[in-house]
Amino acid sequence: MGVELMIYMYGAVCVAMIIFNIVYNFISKSQRPRLNRRAKKLTYRIKPQLERLKDGKRLEQEHLDWLFKKLKRIGWLLALESVLDSAWLEDSELYELREHIDSYLIAIQPVMLYLAGEYIDSKPLHSGYFTYFLSRHGVPRQNEIESLQGILLEYLKKENFYCRVNSLKALYRFASAENVVRAILTQDDGRVFLHEKILTEGLLSFTGNHDELIKGLWRSFERLSERSQLAVLNYIRFKSPDFKEQMYGIMQDKSRPKELRLSAVRYLGKYSYAPALEPLIAMLGDKDLENWEYATVAASSLAGYSGLSVIEALKDALFSGNWYIRLASASSLERLGVEYADVIDIMSGSDRYAREMMSYRLETRKLQRTGVE
Repeated sequence: MGVELMIYMYGAVCVAMIIFNIVYNFISKSQRPRLNRRAKKLTYRIKPQLERLKDGKRLEQEHLDWLFKKLKRIGWLLALESVLDSAWLEDSELYELREHIDSYLIAIQPVMLYLAGEYIDSKPLHSGYFTYFLSRHGVPRQNEIESLQGILLEYLKKENFYCRVNSLKALYRFASAENVVRAILTQDDGRVFLHEKILTEGLLSFTGNHDELIKGLWRSFERLSERSQLAVLNYIRFKSPDFKEQMYGIMQDKSRPKELRLSAVRYLGKYSYAPALEPLIAMLGDKDLENWEYATVAASSLAGYSGLSVIEALKDALFSGNWYIRLASASSLERLGVEYADVIDIMSGSDRYAREMMSYRLETRKLQRTGVE
């Protein structure tokens, strides 16, 4: 009976999804003509303004006043996005003037600032879309627009996932390291969960000075939650080789959460640090099965080091009872350039698992060298 109930529930969900898609498509098609009409009106009004900018003139105040009035309605904002996107298509009326779009966006910043105040208290869907619009069409590297960025920090306090994510994206685009640090601290209130990968990918999209941003984040590191700390460590790993000592401290600090220590180990694999060599070897040699993740990541990180002690530690790890440790060790030995002669004791040994793992990695490298997939 339980299985039948699950089948009925699954069928009901499928039917509901079909109905939703039908209704959504119907609504989209019914609204498309209105969106097209609005986009056409916007194109008609924007084109002469782009021509003014081309001639070195300012936008007409009448045009700004019209935008103030119209863009308070979400439908017109949707139409504006459509126009801005289509300006890069050859059949667009704005195609020949597309290089002045950024200048136009700069010129309408007072309108965006006004709209930020209007949409912050509107429906969650509308607030989220406004921040999405800014994340795509906000003017990058305009640090002087502090008022708008200040309001975006208020959007980050809303209990709306999309609003928070898009507000962060817009702030990354505006390129103020100070405001991004404030934003990361603001979103860290625990009311809305943002996965650390979302935060890391966002930080990597920052259009300003990454060194400045990293220094700011590090100064605030201890104020962040574990989730945000992990995002920051991963971001630093991609962008800066200058934090070896700090990462070494985190790796060695057993009071730190496991994921933070593992992130530090990965960093020290990408950027080798002499004092970390012996601790990494010791981590790889740990026989406690509960610490297999540390051993696995340490095995991968040791590929960034050299010397007989590294080779011997990785060869010993090929006899581990954990498949992941064996694979990581074999991969690192292969990356270090070992040949059959270097591991003859393993290839002729009695441990079939170690022999097969090493053979697999060496054969893979051989195939890659010959261009065989």
